[in-house]
Amino acid sequence: MKNFNIFLSVLITLLFFNCNDEFLDRIPPDKINDANFWTSPSDLKTYLNQFYEDLSTSGNWANDNLSDNQCPATRNSYIWGDYVVPSSGGDWTKAGWESIRRCNYFLQRYQTTNGDAQEIAIYSGEAKFFKSWYYFEKLSRFGDIPWLSTDLNVDSEELYNGRTSRMIVVDSVLNDLDKAIQRLPETSSEGRLTKYAALAFKSRFCLFEASFRKYHGMQDYESLFGEAISASEAIMNAGLFDVYNAGNPDKDYYNLFILDDLSNNVESIMSKTYEVDLLMHNRVRQLGEAGNGFSKDFVETYLCSDGKPISISLLYQGESVEDYDSEFANRDPRMRQSVYTSDQPYHITDEGEIQYQITPEFDNGKCFTGYRIYKGFSPTQRDFEYQRCTLDEFIFRYAEVLLNYAEAKAELEECTQSDLDKSINLLRSRVGMPDLTVEVGFVDEDWPEWEVSISPLLNEIRRERRVELAAEGMRFNDILRWKAGKLLENPKTYLGALDPQTAEYRLLYPGLTRTWDDKRYLYPIPTQELVLNTALDQNPGW
Repeated sequence: MKNFNIFLSVLITLLFFNCNDEFLDRIPPDKINDANFWTSPSDLKTYLNQFYEDLSTSGNWANDNLSDNQCPATRNSYIWGDYVVPSSGGDWTKAGWESIRRCNYFLQRYQTTNGDAQEIAIYSGEAKFFKSWYYFEKLSRFGDIPWLSTDLNVDSEELYNGRTSRMIVVDSVLNDLDKAIQRLPETSSEGRLTKYAALAFKSRFCLFEASFRKYHGMQDYESLFGEAISASEAIMNAGLFDVYNAGNPDKDYYNLFILDDLSNNVESIMSKTYEVDLLMHNRVRQLGEAGNGFSKDFVETYLCSDGKPISISLLYQGESVEDYDSEFANRDPRMRQSVYTSDQPYHITDEGEIQYQITPEFDNGKCFTGYRIYKGFSPTQRDFEYQRCTLDEFIFRYAEVLLNYAEAKAELEECTQSDLDKSINLLRSRVGMPDLTVEVGFVDEDWPEWEVSISPLLNEIRRERRVELAAEGMRFNDILRWKAGKLLENPKTYLGALDPQTAEYRLLYPGLTRTWDDKRYLYPIPTQELVLNTALDQNPGW
């Protein structure tokens, strides 16, 4: 039985905190306020429940539309260069900063709470985690941003401060994260944050910032790679997590993302639990009507089953107008477990009838590219019903930690065969792929044309990350931190499958080519905010 106490708490929380600022800005006598709140640890828990919804990953697959992995029927304006500086909104508004303000509001008041000191410390750790979570979103989007230590009011002078140095913001985030790691428990019977969830986030955050600094010509990145390694090792050495492997290399990777219960899954550092009629989502139905698909460039990333790329492997069968599935023969098993093929169930009725889909499918409302996303898609009628899906979802997955560890080690030129064997090769073993070796042993003519050249080993680690984390919403941040925006100029990143009717690759956006502009490594600040606060300056190029 899934544990759903946290979701009952969330429902209770929603009674107290609606979408406006009533709770924070006014003190009506008949509602919760500073005078009658903050009295017990349960008050702190109730307050913090509002932030857990932001850890949801049910729609993360769509985030990869903002990358070279996927192509939506409606072009993304940002990566296609059609994005203009907004006059307002753009995530730099009162609403855009509200979550950080609410974290600060908690951190300025929780100390007055009476009760068990250890329990209170745990909740303060949760607040510091969430503040770090929201600051990472802001940092990756805008670069230098104001660091706020207090909750501000309409007359606060700090509203008109300029940006804080990126270095100071990062140090401040890490300080909060380290305190969260110290205060959070090792396990949670309610599915709340733990020490290891905070460590997983620290691993992600430090890898992002270290590589962003390195590839964008900034300083002081080596120690951050070291922090990413240390955070990853703390999880790896805990003995609590592993790569999910049931001994079925042709199914285990696919099955991992359609499990009904992840609460005891060895690969789950933290997961989100769903229950019928209590909390449900719509991921499966959305994937069935996604209006997008994987790109040609992405599907060519998969190695052949001998561990070699398609450019040199004798096992590669090529493509065929008559046989769509030939492209999948003798490939990394994750390819077939991520991209739909016609021999796999597309729909299973309540009566047990199995239905299949014709491939390649070119449907603007379903599969735009001919390469349908199958990872995370369940064919059962129960899961396909509108807003009735209860498949659990990963918030932090052990596989990402292993990938972070291997990449950071390679960036510092410290990666040994032992490091690969306890990280990436565990992921390869799950699907029966040959081990990655420190001496890669081949040159792939199709390795991406990185703006900053990298070693063969890093090329293969990046390939592994792209494949393992496909449709999990992480690709665009990888492109940003590697200064790899020019990859989006490759026509194969917006090309579809071979079309049997024309014997040519499906042109997804006829007559258009994509050009990258380096200004898009950071989003612009809305013009209205620059007018209201003259201490702010616009991001370069905007």
